[in-house]
Amino acid sequence: MAKKRKKTPKNSRKNEKKENAIILGIFLIFIAVVAYLFYFLNIKTSDEDIIASVNGNEITRDELDWWYKVSILPEYRDIITKQDFLMLSLLPQEVLVQQAKKQNIKVKGDDVEKLLGLFIIENGLTLDEFEKHLSSRSLTIEDIKKSFETRAFINKLLEKENIFIGDETVPDDGTSMQEYVDNLIDSSDIKIFPENIEKLVLRSFEATGDEICDEDKPIIRLYTTRSCSICEESDQVFEALVNGLVKDGKIGAMHWSLDTGDDLLTLEKEKGIPKEEVEIFKKYSPNKLVPAVVLGCKYKKIGKFGLEERDEFKAILKVLTGG
Repeated sequence: MAKKRKKTPKNSRKNEKKENAIILGIFLIFIAVVAYLFYFLNIKTSDEDIIASVNGNEITRDELDWWYKVSILPEYRDIITKQDFLMLSLLPQEVLVQQAKKQNIKVKGDDVEKLLGLFIIENGLTLDEFEKHLSSRSLTIEDIKKSFETRAFINKLLEKENIFIGDETVPDDGTSMQEYVDNLIDSSDIKIFPENIEKLVLRSFEATGDEICDEDKPIIRLYTTRSCSICEESDQVFEALVNGLVKDGKIGAMHWSLDTGDDLLTLEKEKGIPKEEVEIFKKYSPNKLVPAVVLGCKYKKIGKFGLEERDEFKAILKVLTGG
């Protein structure tokens, strides 16, 4: 259940980091209002996939996930949560796009191509380099065109309304970006359903149907081999994610190198993999494929495990450790 409230926080160093982490220039127009964090929480029962609505237009968890993936680099997702991103960027974007459509503003394919081309040039990239960067994040050029189409709508609206952005000096008869967005927000019916934002949704991992193994605390396992070409990224991501939780005593973790019999998370060199650990690997990766990640025997991921799976991995750990 939700409460209705509205607040505007003070600027902070943390918010500045969040601003800097929003990439690709898609949301740069919001720099003037990034510190303007707002909540309108009405008591309302919502479908589990709806995370917000703006003037009756629903925003789903899939939409939030898509924009979050496009806009926030994986290494910055500890700084900017999905709820932060919803409040700081997605809701302002939605009210602006709705206003643009009310004013019958149109965006053509040429408008999108021009914005995208300028962005690539300004960042000193070739199209091939840009596409390779996108591919490393499991994105395509068509994904980015969708985001630039939204930006084009907003740019045209701001031009038409003579809105001044960022550090521009606002004349006495002008309107700043923050004032403009404030007015749109004040006149909008915005509802947030925070209970749906971080709901566990399995995309890459799968539930095994088993209970947590008979252990004092959940044990997180990674199985790799030295000959596995995609295991290096899995090694790095896995160890970065589990180290803090292991130190806190919330979980146990093992990284078994199947061809050496060594647990790579320990300083000493093991002489072999215990039989019970081999059996767990065989049970959850019956075709003996690596990398294989087994989370407390309750969830598993066989195959590529990298930065794009990080958020899901963390959400599962949160469930396993009770938050």
